[in-house]
Amino acid sequence: MSKGSLKQISTIDEANTSKRRDLGALVHIISAILIPFSLGLSILIPAFLYVFNNYEYSASPRDDFLISHLREALNANVTFLFAAIVHGILSIILIGIVTGLIHWLALVAWSFSAQKALKSGESYRYPLTLRIF
Repeated sequence: MSKGSLKQISTIDEANTSKRRDLGALVHIISAILIPFSLGLSILIPAFLYVFNNYEYSASPRDDFLISHLREALNANVTFLFAAIVHGILSIILIGIVTGLIHWLALVAWSFSAQKALKSGESYRYPLTLRIF
């Protein structure tokens, strides 16, 4: 291969990586915002993309940085699922509604921070999150 074709392939890989990272940034935001409406969907979206990018299903080269961000989004949403059970129990005494809302708003804020970190090339760990995956 000539140097020109190698440079073109490198540019295509960089564009592909950029598109995949844009999708990862979108996953942080969308999955957090969807939680009150569909907790299952907010877990399935990052789970599907995590599995798809983590294993050999993707034709693109493996991007460990993107995978770590998808894993964090998945862990945060699964943690919120466990916390939603506690919020539901606490709603019997009416405090669960308030704690659930505060937790969801914190998760949305953390998701925007994670999205910003992904776009700037930094790693991010959600606070108060169980590391399940």
